[in-house]
Amino acid sequence: MKLLILLNKNKPAVSETFIQIQIQYFNATSQNIYKYTTPYSEAKISLFTRIFFLIKKTIGAIKFFHYVKKNKIDVVLAQYGMVGADAVFFCKLLKLPLIVHFHGHDAHRKNIIEKYQPVYEKMFKYVSSIIVVSTKMQQKLLEMGAPKDKIFLNVYGVDLDENQQPNNGKNCLAVGRFVDKKAPYLSILAFEKVLKVHPNATLTFVGTGYLFETCKRIIVAKKLENSILLLGEQSNQQVKNLMKEHGIFIQHSVEAFDGDSEGTPVSLLEACSFGMAVIVTRHAGMEDVIKNNVNGLLIEEGDLDSMAENIIQLLEDPIRCNRLGYQAKETIRNNYTTEKSLQTLQSVVESIFKKDNQKKQHC
Repeated sequence: MKLLILLNKNKPAVSETFIQIQIQYFNATSQNIYKYTTPYSEAKISLFTRIFFLIKKTIGAIKFFHYVKKNKIDVVLAQYGMVGADAVFFCKLLKLPLIVHFHGHDAHRKNIIEKYQPVYEKMFKYVSSIIVVSTKMQQKLLEMGAPKDKIFLNVYGVDLDENQQPNNGKNCLAVGRFVDKKAPYLSILAFEKVLKVHPNATLTFVGTGYLFETCKRIIVAKKLENSILLLGEQSNQQVKNLMKEHGIFIQHSVEAFDGDSEGTPVSLLEACSFGMAVIVTRHAGMEDVIKNNVNGLLIEEGDLDSMAENIIQLLEDPIRCNRLGYQAKETIRNNYTTEKSLQTLQSVVESIFKKDNQKKQHC
């Protein structure tokens, strides 16, 4: 069986480790769908532009056909809903089974839903399977018309470091892009409250994005440069090294005003795998993973006081911090390993491949 993974770019982003792992695991080929077509749009465009897009799509279909035949592709896995929607035309033309993997903004951001709803509906009818990474995402797609029997919940997986013991140290870590749905500025404001009680505590941020300079300005304006460190983008290995050195992981994700939401953040799973005590919001897939005061702490979105209070409590109670970290690691061991996630995805892909083969034999 040969799998083609369709992307919205030439290669996965640094933060998209889950896609990189899938490509390696399946020994799959990968292609940028927009080498063959243009993103869907219902905007009013001139007749000349429509003709141009039609010609481009026709040429793209011919090129896609040759690529599929040359590489003997059996199944297509589209990463992100928009990619799947833009690939339906080609897959339907070639009678290729299509699996669409949703991740976050593709199921939640209002402008994307408004733009893609018509083609999502067509896609839902054609696709063989739809992969989601949280129960909230599953519910969202059901509301949009996705057939329940086609949806499979498969959260990302991470590797366990068996040698790493829970670290009850007093340093806090946050990992993620500096974007609205991750609300890094709220973590900064909450940590400012922590520093009034524990002035020697530190918070280290990893990541970059359009809010990076804004957050840097806030830190400088409040004279927090010695307590809150912005490291920018770091390699996967550097992130893992930081998780070994820090005891508390925080993430104050929120539903952005444009509707954008998380899937299930890989950084949260990685933090749990290193035995970090985690404090996160009741948001998207994080509630699937974290049970309050069992394997981490949950707060409401926007509740800075609760985030600060929980950080303070863990700083002052290393035994509890250690216990939560231990349970977090056990949660990963039992439910969210890379092996388990890939095996689940493999079972879906192989099932689709077998059904397609049986259908062809009967024709």
